[in-house]
Amino acid sequence: MRKQWGRAVVIAVASVVIVLGLVFAVTMRRGKSDGMGWLTPEQAPITTPKTPSYSTAAPIPTTRPTLTVDSGCRLGQGPAELDPVPEATTRRVNAAWDRVERWLKAKAPTTAATLRPPATIARITEAQRRSGVAFPAELVASLLRHDGVSGMGDSFALPPFHYLVSAETLEGQAKVMCEVLNSSGSDDSVGYWWHGRFVPIAVNGGGDGLFLDQRTATGRLGEWDHEGSVSFDRWPPTLTELLEQTATALETGGPVIHGYRPVVTENRALDWDIPR
Repeated sequence: MRKQWGRAVVIAVASVVIVLGLVFAVTMRRGKSDGMGWLTPEQAPITTPKTPSYSTAAPIPTTRPTLTVDSGCRLGQGPAELDPVPEATTRRVNAAWDRVERWLKAKAPTTAATLRPPATIARITEAQRRSGVAFPAELVASLLRHDGVSGMGDSFALPPFHYLVSAETLEGQAKVMCEVLNSSGSDDSVGYWWHGRFVPIAVNGGGDGLFLDQRTATGRLGEWDHEGSVSFDRWPPTLTELLEQTATALETGGPVIHGYRPVVTENRALDWDIPR
């Protein structure tokens, strides 16, 4: 699947939202005029008395089911301080970024320009607190190098189309995922669909993305599917290893992550070619 597919999904979803918004606005306007805004005074509706009807059906429940297991969500209760990042972790993450940046600047400058400046320690710390889960050291090191990317489109994407998020977007995504998980009332979804100790690090624009699993504080790299389950099978164990594999694919022409290969578009931007 190429990035164009991701952009198409974004456009389609946006179109649906706009249409629903228009329908809602129209409905509300009609409701304010007692549902008769389309009638002229000469066309006042004729009403006749209605016979009361009685139903023996059971009343519709007014409460939603709630989780009976711990979702792991602790929004707003994350650690107030970052754990120290080992120098070895910083060196390894920066070395991978050096290789990625060098290739982008030479081959795909349009994409190179989308890498955001570093996040501040204060911003990362606040994102950690609001997300409710401690950030792995390699994520902190990466955010201190680049606070995600600017938008999507021609922006830098980990193969095949996962865009690294900023600290601010990270905390927003964590909030949304936990709110949906808790409101579902489905115990089976905890750990299968999402868990409060997952740290979202990248999104694909279609509702899915990459996360680091902090349930055992290992930061295992995985992928979530908003219509399915989380998975770990096709990904390396860490974000650092994915950055390193991405750098190697750029330098050699791939393949990486089940066969995706880097290509440069006419706009001098990075794209990932779908495996054949």
